[in-house]
Amino acid sequence: MHSVWKRNSRECCATGKAALVHDTTKDERYVVDDMRRYSEISVPIIIKGEVVGVIDSEHSTKNFFTKEHLRLLKNVANLVSIQLTKAVNLERRIAAESENKELLENLKRSNKELRDFAHIVSHDLKSPLRSINALISWFQEDYEHVLDEEANDTFDKLNNKLEQMDALIDGILRYSSVNDKNVLTTQEVNIKEVLEEIKTILYIPEHIKFTFPEELPIINADKTRIKQLFQNLISNAIVHIDKEEGIVEVQYTELKNYWKFSVSDNGVGIAKAYHDKIFKIFQTLDRKGKSTGIGLSIVKKIIELYKGTISLESEEGKGTTFFFKLKK
Repeated sequence: MHSVWKRNSRECCATGKAALVHDTTKDERYVVDDMRRYSEISVPIIIKGEVVGVIDSEHSTKNFFTKEHLRLLKNVANLVSIQLTKAVNLERRIAAESENKELLENLKRSNKELRDFAHIVSHDLKSPLRSINALISWFQEDYEHVLDEEANDTFDKLNNKLEQMDALIDGILRYSSVNDKNVLTTQEVNIKEVLEEIKTILYIPEHIKFTFPEELPIINADKTRIKQLFQNLISNAIVHIDKEEGIVEVQYTELKNYWKFSVSDNGVGIAKAYHDKIFKIFQTLDRKGKSTGIGLSIVKKIIELYKGTISLESEEGKGTTFFFKLKK
């Protein structure tokens, strides 16, 4: 490259402006190197406002380069800029896709390890729980003749705590396996049949009336997950009813792309400040210790699995309605 690169081209880099010199003898920027060249043209290559290169050309004849040459070189510079940008973007996209693929593989591996860990830990935790429960029962049987009412009450409280711990472990297991694709199936699920089954499984006190429509939709989903979803919401409603005459009601509406369901009760209600918190794992408003704080987090996770949303309306002392949508 000749001395003109050191002058005009460098200035072109600095200013980002093209230069067209008809006679270098009249341009003090030009310094003769191996031989005099009388015409010179420099055009910058610009990407995102930054000069990344210069197209520079010289000729031994004065007035050789014209405005048409300048226009053509500017077009070439623009094309080079576009192709360089595409090449850089392609390189970045390939790198990002490779990184995302690696992250996805790591996430899958982590999820599997987490599920395996949850199962192993649950087994290791449940085993001593069963042993403690058995020891308490044997102790009560062997010393029945010397244990007073206060001692038996203490043992009952211990057993109650063991049951809570057992329920908590089961809840963690269910929560960790909600998104497990290996056990997820898709089939026609009759919601009325699901609710009928739940009605026979759950303990519903005589003072609570559980109702749902005669006609309910049939949806395509995993029956176990849908049963978990409704069972958790209904059992949550039953637990929080404090009225002499309780009501738990399921309703639905068909939308264009979703099934919209609601589960209502006339229980204690939920303060506005807790409307978001209750869907987080281990968050519970149950001061009696009957709730593990996992049920509603499982509900939210299942709904999100089917690209749906959940919300609630509640008034303290009057009751709560959970609304949720499941994509068709």
